[in-house]
Amino acid sequence: MPLVKQLTPAKSFRLWPVNTRPVSQRRVRKLRATEAAQLFSLLADVLSVGFSLREGLNFAHVMLPKQREQIKRIQAHLKQGNAFAIAIKTFVDLDCYYQIKIAEENGELTQVLTNLGNYLAIKQRQQQKIKAALRYPLAILGCLGILMVAIKQAILPELTSFNHTLVHMPVWGWWSLGTCSILLVLVGAGTLWLGHQPRLRRVVIGSYLPIVGPVLKLYWHYYLSLNLGLLLASGLQSRDVLKLLQTYQPESVLRQLADALHRHLNAGRDLGQFVDGYAFLPPTFKVFFNRGATSLQTAKDLKADAHLTYQRLFTHIENLIGLVQPLLFGVIGLAIVGIYLSILLPMYHAIGGLS
Repeated sequence: MPLVKQLTPAKSFRLWPVNTRPVSQRRVRKLRATEAAQLFSLLADVLSVGFSLREGLNFAHVMLPKQREQIKRIQAHLKQGNAFAIAIKTFVDLDCYYQIKIAEENGELTQVLTNLGNYLAIKQRQQQKIKAALRYPLAILGCLGILMVAIKQAILPELTSFNHTLVHMPVWGWWSLGTCSILLVLVGAGTLWLGHQPRLRRVVIGSYLPIVGPVLKLYWHYYLSLNLGLLLASGLQSRDVLKLLQTYQPESVLRQLADALHRHLNAGRDLGQFVDGYAFLPPTFKVFFNRGATSLQTAKDLKADAHLTYQRLFTHIENLIGLVQPLLFGVIGLAIVGIYLSILLPMYHAIGGLS
């Protein structure tokens, strides 16, 4: 028996499992709105000065360190021969993907990336403005809510013991509280129900809502005008565009809208009735598609319409943001009046009982 035993190397030990899958197979999170805006704007800028898409992504890999994992995945897809839209599909929402896909197939990628970058950046800034506008009024409303609870738990019982008669919060106060509770329950139930509806029906219902409805109409007006304009500019006829949209994913609004239009036309009805049946479809579509113009002329009209609607969309949103604080301060004023009445009316009854 040998005096010295050959030692076998100890097995390596790690506290955490190592991800040995290739980079192209690892799960990478979606791009946030701010990150997507930065990436699209940067790519649009470098493409407009003569960079190729691969060179632009290499440049973005250096300039945007937070998006490096996503950019690596996109570059891996491009090396495999996939289109840019396919490469970025998992990192953006479905509507954004189809906008990029249509633009790339029709040579308008730079312009659409510019629009998307601007849209997402402005949207992010507007969300920050809304949060800043809501912060102070909501803090005041929270303090008023605490004050209401303090009145019910501390002041009203004191008045009751002082007058030896039971003092209640005014009936209108309970009615207001009950109404607000019912409204919150209805809004929550409606939101859950809406989340289980097809995408097209959600868009239709959303376009009827009082405040966000006009914004949704303008957004879909821009989105549909731009994409239809790009498809028609490629030389496709209207029927060919309809068939192409029916090959898209069933979850997309473009596919669901194309299927609905196909059923509508097969039933022998005209386009004008279809446009009138969907609140978010612009009436200009009836003019553009029914006047007998060529596909190229219709494409020019749709692109011009999309450009004008794009500007109107953000102007409308800015105007809405300006109304947020005045409306909330009006609600705060009504709440303050209600709190004063909830204190003074029981005190009035207590003094009347003493006299």
